[in-house]
Amino acid sequence: METRIYGGSDDLVEIEGAVSDEHGCYGHKRPIVIIASDGTKASILYDGEWKIAVPFAGSLYRKKIDSVGDDGTHTDEAIGCTSYSDVLIFDDGIEWVKIGSKKYWNPACKP
Repeated sequence: METRIYGGSDDLVEIEGAVSDEHGCYGHKRPIVIIASDGTKASILYDGEWKIAVPFAGSLYRKKIDSVGDDGTHTDEAIGCTSYSDVLIFDDGIEWVKIGSKKYWNPACKP
């Protein structure tokens, strides 16, 4: 199952798919670091829109889909994600995602 990461509201990072949870980040003024078990390194920041930067793409990184704005609607792999957020998409196989200092596990892989 794929995993998607995107911003929700102005204070949550949503994780959906093989790894599913939400990460509270109220009041963050600097980018929040995202590291995935495949080696992907990214960051996410809310500044009126959620923006994701991916300085290193790991083996299961599929793509980043740009936000479509407040009046838009995501399509394809980002359907159902917040329109004012970039969306990070991973192929099947992610074991865990670390956002800030917290690690979120795929239940099938949790030690």
